Amino acid sequence: MCGYLRAGALADARGVFERMPARDAASYSALISGHARLGSPAAAGVELLGRMRLAGMAPTEYTFVGLLTACARRGNPRLGSQVHALAVKGNSPCDGGGGSLLVDNALLGMYVKGGRFDDALKVFDGMERRDISSWNTVLSGLVELGRYDEAFELFGDMRDSGVGADRFSLSALLAAAAEGFGLHEGAAVHALSLKSGLEMDLSVGNALVGFYAEHGHSIEDVVDVFERMPAKDVISWTGLLNGYMEFGLVDMAMDVFDRMPVRNFVTYNAVLTGFNHNKEGVRVTFARKSGLRGLGLFKQMLEDGLEISDVTVTGVLNACAIAADRKMSEQVQAFAIKCGCGSTPWIDAALIDMCIKCGRSGDAHLLFEKWRHEESYHIAWNSLLAASFRDGEYEKALSTFLKMFRSNDVQFIDEFILTTVLGACGALGFAEFGKQMHCFASKSGLLSAQGVGNAIISMYGKCGALETAVNVFKRMPCRDLVSWNALITSHLLHRQGDEILDLWSQMEKLPIKPDSVTFLLVISSCSYTSSNSADKCRELFLSMSSIYGIEPAVEHYAAFVHILGCWGHFEEAEQLIGKMPFKPSALVWRSLLDSCNRRPNMTMRRLAMKHLLALEPQDPSTYVLASNLYSESARWQCSESTRLKMREKGMRKIPARSWTFHGNSIHSFFARDRSHPQSKDIYAGLDVLILECMKAGYEPDTTFVLHDVEEYQKRHFLMYHSVKLAAMYGLLMSGHVETIRVVKNVRMCGDCHSFLEYTSAATGKEILVRDSAGFHIFRGGKCSCTVTTRITTTQGHGDEGEGRGGERVSYERDTKIVNAGSFTIEREDHTIGNILRMQLHRDPNVLFAGYKLPHPLQYKILVRDEKIRYEERPKQGY
Repeated sequence: MCGYLRAGALADARGVFERMPARDAASYSALISGHARLGSPAAAGVELLGRMRLAGMAPTEYTFVGLLTACARRGNPRLGSQVHALAVKGNSPCDGGGGSLLVDNALLGMYVKGGRFDDALKVFDGMERRDISSWNTVLSGLVELGRYDEAFELFGDMRDSGVGADRFSLSALLAAAAEGFGLHEGAAVHALSLKSGLEMDLSVGNALVGFYAEHGHSIEDVVDVFERMPAKDVISWTGLLNGYMEFGLVDMAMDVFDRMPVRNFVTYNAVLTGFNHNKEGVRVTFARKSGLRGLGLFKQMLEDGLEISDVTVTGVLNACAIAADRKMSEQVQAFAIKCGCGSTPWIDAALIDMCIKCGRSGDAHLLFEKWRHEESYHIAWNSLLAASFRDGEYEKALSTFLKMFRSNDVQFIDEFILTTVLGACGALGFAEFGKQMHCFASKSGLLSAQGVGNAIISMYGKCGALETAVNVFKRMPCRDLVSWNALITSHLLHRQGDEILDLWSQMEKLPIKPDSVTFLLVISSCSYTSSNSADKCRELFLSMSSIYGIEPAVEHYAAFVHILGCWGHFEEAEQLIGKMPFKPSALVWRSLLDSCNRRPNMTMRRLAMKHLLALEPQDPSTYVLASNLYSESARWQCSESTRLKMREKGMRKIPARSWTFHGNSIHSFFARDRSHPQSKDIYAGLDVLILECMKAGYEPDTTFVLHDVEEYQKRHFLMYHSVKLAAMYGLLMSGHVETIRVVKNVRMCGDCHSFLEYTSAATGKEILVRDSAGFHIFRGGKCSCTVTTRITTTQGHGDEGEGRGGERVSYERDTKIVNAGSFTIEREDHTIGNILRMQLHRDPNVLFAGYKLPHPLQYKILVRDEKIRYEERPKQGY
């Protein structure tokens, strides 16, 4: 019978048992243990126990060990507690207090695996004798429950009692260090394994590989442990593969995968999870590529006939979400249903996330309505909330959150939900709501979470409260790379290039390795420094690969090209584009065009526009750009034809929209929008305000209207841009509030900028406007962007969705303004006399005050001072 049991032939063993002419307690105990070891239901052991007792035989310690093992393996603590009670009532050696050590250990294992850890502790505390197995059972139970501090305390008690650690103890401690502590505790356990000679043990080596994959300084820490292991199994290789994935070395991980002598479904799951983990990058195409590779790996798993677990299904759902393939998502969902995967919180949450990212929001809401997991209800809410945030529907995200808040207890708000809500507040510039969430984080204890602290910095920076963002940063007990990136972004929005370079100098002295995002932010800041920082930008760009091992992506090249152009190094910018290791994208040419608008260079401008129109012929903004170029040269018929083609193809540019805040509500406006309930008051107030500003010297700049209409119509178009309407509503509702906050989804045009300068002086209010280029703080007739030079841009910014916007750059203060047709230049006082004396030839190639005129026009020179206005019309031919 025992021979058959050792061979796994349970039916044959049972047949021998039934034919035995005489049976003793050992026969029953052996068969009960065999049933437990071979995975039979616990009821089979109970039936044998009943027959044993009817035969007048008392259970032995081996009988109880077999029964308790069956209860542990089948997850039946209720039956296990009945066996425990039987042992106590029968005065057997197993009483949880001083009989058989073997049975006591079985009781510990049954209660720990059955989820009744408190009962396990009672048994443990009542044991007169404990061996290493007793300690390890409780130790592993503490680790599984996430009670890592108690696990290390128990290990200290274990050593004090004179029991030495074995491979199971060290493996459990390394798991605790990986999950709950960090490098210091894990290194201490590693040192102990060296002292005890257990480092070469297979299970300890595997645990060390897994630990350093999570907390190692580099992949070398993982490789060193792996290479020193005398024996390796599939877990060792999978741990090495996972290490490469954790450090972002996907290609090297796949090389390990190809070299593995044996693979199992866990290995495939590790690769699938690794692809999903490494989806983040500067370029979205990288993410989609990772998702497609994950789907390909899943197909290979099916072809190889490997086991499909819940982890596999969750991983393939995430991969499909990353790939954002609608048709594929429907196939994967159908497979999950056909293969009989149970409805678990993780699979259902991944399904909702996949549907949302694949454009199936309707299906996602249907799944949410059928949600059955009360304990993880907030996971589904969070998925819907994050989906709205990812899609740029920030108002919908806040609406979803408030609905969650009203229908649930505040306990559902965790770190991830709060981070998403703070991100939505920052994107909208909703400072008041963001402050309320900051207070909630402080009261609920979530403020200590690193992600929440970083989100608060970002929120305040995007809401214009830079000083508050800096204070939150300084008060953080621990700052990671995301904290520094959030602070740098806040300064970048306020165009504080010098401050960002100071922050970079501080980062260089800290053990924080910058990433590609950090470099993109710091390089971009070089356009806002007080002096020429092209050399510093060049140094930063070259150090990416030479010092930090980060290969510049197309975004870094585009930023560098923009900086070179902003500081007049156009030849170097052109050379850089020619030497790029990949084909220059539209982003690079847009950056060059932007820099040409900052420092006019017609040759580079034409070159950039030529490539941009060729690269993105189906982009709506490209049609707008072409139309504006035609309008600039007074080719109105070509301009209208281009717009007509755009409309025939169903293309629409995102309309300009501005919004402001009042009474915890967001009030949105479009150009010439009359849908607001108080539109009559807004328009009446704006008409009065425009007249007051014109008395103070404001003159509507109709060069920003690229339509072939009469002058009075152009002025009408300018008067009711969305930012003017939003600012007017803010002024009407401000009361004693000193600051009016307005957010605009595209760049503010130059005329609106000029108008708000005069408005701030006329009303005595501070007007804070955030557009796509950053913040403008208007106070006392001046803007924080320190305007001294403005060159108009033809990239389709402006409330018409078709007009031109303005870009302002800081050089000097106290300037006079010269308008030359549709080209605006500002210079210091001493240059005005020279400008007025210049001959204005109709040749478009003539230089005018250092700038080439974009096209021949009849020019009118208008010099404005604070109180005096001079007009001089050129003679015919000039």
